[in-house]
Amino acid sequence: NAVGLDVNANHLRPVTSGWVTGTARPVHLGRSTQVWQIDLVNEAGELTCVSRLTMAILVQR
Repeated sequence: NAVGLDVNANHLRPVTSGWVTGTARPVHLGRSTQVWQIDLVNEAGELTCVSRLTMAILVQR
């Protein structure tokens, strides 16, 4: 199981219509924590938001 520890997001430009596409890339994949970088772009390919998600990995007992 994975649970969220921290979310940080910076919104760079508004999106009022159309599609937004997100790409998540692992920054750190450890045994007990993971850190992911998430970039959101609009239909024109312009960066609209950058985010970092830190997760705790819980081992089932």
